Amino acid sequence: MHRVNLLTSRSLGGDSYPACPLCGGCVYLGEPCGHCHAPSEVIGSLAERHVPARFVGVLGPSGVGKTVYLGMLLDLLSRGAGGLHGLPRGPFSMEVHRNLVLALERQRFPEKTPVEPDRWKWVHCEVSRGKKSPIYDIVTPDVAGEAVLNELITPRSNPTVRSLIGRCAGLVVLVDTLQVVADGQGQELFAMQLITYLSSLRPTRGNRPLNLPVALIFTKADLCEDSIQNPEEFARTNATGLWKLCESRLRHFRFFGAAVAGSTATLVDRDGIECLVPLRVEPRGIIEPFSWLLSMI
Repeated sequence: MHRVNLLTSRSLGGDSYPACPLCGGCVYLGEPCGHCHAPSEVIGSLAERHVPARFVGVLGPSGVGKTVYLGMLLDLLSRGAGGLHGLPRGPFSMEVHRNLVLALERQRFPEKTPVEPDRWKWVHCEVSRGKKSPIYDIVTPDVAGEAVLNELITPRSNPTVRSLIGRCAGLVVLVDTLQVVADGQGQELFAMQLITYLSSLRPTRGNRPLNLPVALIFTKADLCEDSIQNPEEFARTNATGLWKLCESRLRHFRFFGAAVAGSTATLVDRDGIECLVPLRVEPRGIIEPFSWLLSMI
């Protein structure tokens, strides 16, 4: 597991400056990291804890449901669901959670994540399994799918994505169930490219499988019951290439199915543009992948 020690500092012109917890770059008091755009609130929040930070990447292509999954996860953690208890560190950690709740109240899904890294919402959440259990500091930005794809195609084009994948203690990869069922290979290929990129950033001796835990989640599983009832069999049958790649490159991986909406409908505007809206909120399979990931970390 990769940990970042926030007590490390770098010297510049005789003065000492803290190192960015994500990319290790030099940061100035009250300023975001100039390299990876980690906000000053996140850097300060982690520095106050005086413990190594554990980053968790929640990544996937555009439209897969990253913001929805992350927001619902935070909502359930705040309620103590599944034996896990989450406490946000600072008001900035509530933005993703708040935006999802307000959107669902209007029977809408939240707006698309901006492509620009300096506009991403970040989360720092203390997670534990009870009063006497260890506290995990989980940190992740809500990353735009386009930014991830650009980094996969052109490495080093996005330092935030590269640093997150390179330093994370665990990775969540989201795959759109609907597009997989529709025989489209785009979702599977994106996930395969992400796993390959992860392996290239963190090579192992003798090409052995990577020890980093990876949870692969089929999102929008409410529209395909097979993906949530038996996600491993669903992966073997519908995403064979991804399954084989994980077996070859990863020592610890597991497939899950997750859903937030228990019922959805499609709205069509005057221009013929379709929009999927939630009619009923019924989260399923949200906590399980994260609980497994924490057990592996």
